[in-house]
Order: sequence, then structure tokens, then C-alpha cells
Amino acid sequence: MSGKKRISFLMPTFNRADYIAEAIASITSQMDANDEIIVIDDGSTDGTRTLLESIGDTIALVRQENSGKSVALNLGMERAKGDYIWICDDDDVMCEGAVATLVDLITTTGVDFVFGRYSKFTHRGNVRIDLGMAHWPVLERGSPARHILEDAFVMHNAALVRRSLYDQVGPFDPSMLRAQDYDMFVRCAIRGKAAFTSQTLFMQRKHAGARGPSEMLHSAGQSNTVWQQYDARIFNRLYAEVPIAFFERMFAGDDPALVKRAALLQRATIMARHGLWMNALTDWQTASAKNSEPLTMLEKDICRRAMAGKHGFAGALDKAALDGLLDLSRSRGLGAYIVQELVEGLVWRLRDHDEGNRALAWSLASRLGQRGKLLHGVINRLWPRSRSREHDQTLREVSDLALLD
Repeated sequence: MSGKKRISFLMPTFNRADYIAEAIASITSQMDANDEIIVIDDGSTDGTRTLLESIGDTIALVRQENSGKSVALNLGMERAKGDYIWICDDDDVMCEGAVATLVDLITTTGVDFVFGRYSKFTHRGNVRIDLGMAHWPVLERGSPARHILEDAFVMHNAALVRRSLYDQVGPFDPSMLRAQDYDMFVRCAIRGKAAFTSQTLFMQRKHAGARGPSEMLHSAGQSNTVWQQYDARIFNRLYAEVPIAFFERMFAGDDPALVKRAALLQRATIMARHGLWMNALTDWQTASAKNSEPLTMLEKDICRRAMAGKHGFAGALDKAALDGLLDLSRSRGLGAYIVQELVEGLVWRLRDHDEGNRALAWSLASRLGQRGKLLHGVINRLWPRSRSREHDQTLREVSDLALLD
């Protein structure tokens, strides 16, 4: 395989002899003559290597000592000759027509990366069980970058990325033994423009096999705890390295101070959704001191989303975070109204099917909400609806593809 390619499909693998043949076949059936598929065997010890050797020239096979997915992907990236990169897992199945869909989307939009939806499945014996669609936010409002930073929902199996964007953001971080895919999408969202399709592009196989490099193998049941630890690393780094100006570009408005305040509230919500409550508090405190203009409906929505993270909000009940929220609620300025909206964001949590989550929501709402109940009437009296509507027209989310212009 010499010369420039259209798409380089990269597939890291480790001990997936039972699934990888089906994963490869779902890709090769859609490949153009000018595409390539590079499989990086991360030191497999089962029958994966023998199976891959039997496939022949359909794939380019690269081997390394067991070093983890990030190292494998960096090695594959060094070998890749494509203008576009499509990273594929070794146990999932690409849907028919997925390649044509994303190639057309990235070509017509001219963006840096494109992505779509996926669904989940498992097997019980020889019976395939459909587990339904994976989480998909309402992407029609707000920039793709905002959605990606708020929650992990984009998967490499459903994404086509220009090689030039990967060159800009740099290699995968080898220290990220988990969540390396989300880390990369966060970096891509900060540097590049994105477009999306609601079409389902691949089927994610759910199984109980061990995951991760050999030095930190963990079962599927432990993956959520491990994921949260690495998730915190991603967003602590983002908070330290990405300037608030990036978040300001998510909004448009005539008042620069109001745009700056919305940016602070947005970054705080991102931090809270990833369990970094002290970072969030810093931004809420700064935002509350910016000006005394009432919260717009857009800003209220931003604050309420802080409580909607996939990992919950238990960190808000830690002493330092709770003390900070209570101090904010007692402030004379905008801080009390920010807390009021955080309490409003707990309402749907009070109807959670999990009893433990409901108990946490009641505990936090009762501690923060006593003052909030008194504030409802004050808000309505001091900030009439007519003024709120007029004020809201001065601020909107950027929902087109011009975030980085």
C-alpha cells in the first residue's frame, strides 16, 4: 500500500479473536479501492494474531508489545497515509452505508470532523439482542463543541476526522489508559469545526470481557469508576489550559460583559458535569460579580444543566463544595439566583428511578433550596417577564459552524 490514500481505518486490538473478524468485515465491505485498514495488535496472547495473519493482504498488520490503546493508535497514525482517519474498535460492527454517509458529510460541509449515532447490542447464546440507541443530545441547539465538552457521546467508530486536525492536536496521550477517545474528541472540539448526522453508523457490542491494557485490566462493571478518574484529568487540564475566550465564542450578543458572564456559566456547568465542583464554584463566583443584570433564559438553562451530568452530582455534597454553594446562595448579588437555578436543575433528579439518586437529590435540594424558595417571588417582582424577554434577545448560543472564526 503506497501513495496517498483516501481513508485510513485504524483498529487497535488486544485479545479479540472472538469478535475482530466480524468487525473487520463490516469495514472492508465498504472500503474504496483507495482506502486502507491498519490493524495494530497490542500484544495479544489469544488467537487474535493467528486470525489476523489468515486474513492476508486485505489489512496491514502492525504489532507492538502490550502498551495500551493510545500507544497503538499513535503507531497506527504514523503508518497511515489517508487524508481522513477513521478509528474503529475491534469488537463492534459498522452499519451498511456508514462510510458513504460520513465521506459525503465532510466533503459537503468542509469541516474538520464529522460524526453520527450508534446503537448497542449483545448476544445471549446465538441470539442477538438489540439494546437500543445510545445517548444523543439535542444537537440542533448550541455548537457541537459545547455538547462534546458537556458529555461523552461521540465515538470514534462513528467519526471521520481529517488527518490535518489530528496533526494539529497532537498524538494520543499514552498516560490516558482509559477515556483516551474522549480526551481526543475534547481536543478536536477545541481546535476544529464539526458537523453531524443523526444516522446510525455502527453497532456497539456490549460484553463482559476484560477491558484496558494488561497493566490495568478491569471488568466492564468497574469501567464507570475508572472512567470518572480519567474524565477528571481531562477537564482539570482543560480548565487550566483553555482560555475563557474559547467559551465566549459559543455566544453572540451586543454586551461583551454579558457574553463573558455566559461563558463563565458555561464553563462552570462543564466542570460540574464532570465532578469538578471547586472549579465550577470559582466560575460561578466570578460570574456573579460580573454585573447585576438578571439571568437570561439561556443562562438559566446553562445553570440547570450543571446537575444533569451522567455521573451525577454527589460531589456537590462534599463539605468544601457544599459550603461554597451555600456561601453563593447567601450572596446579595447574582450568586443566589445561580444557586436557585441549580436547585431547579435537580427537579428531574427527584424523579430518578434509582432510590439512591433520589435521596441525594433531596439532600442537596433541601440544603440549597430553602433560600431558593424565598427567592421565587423576588425574581418575579424585581425582574418582570417583559424585561426578561427583551433582555434574552441580547444573548444567544452560536449554533452554526462558525465557532472558531
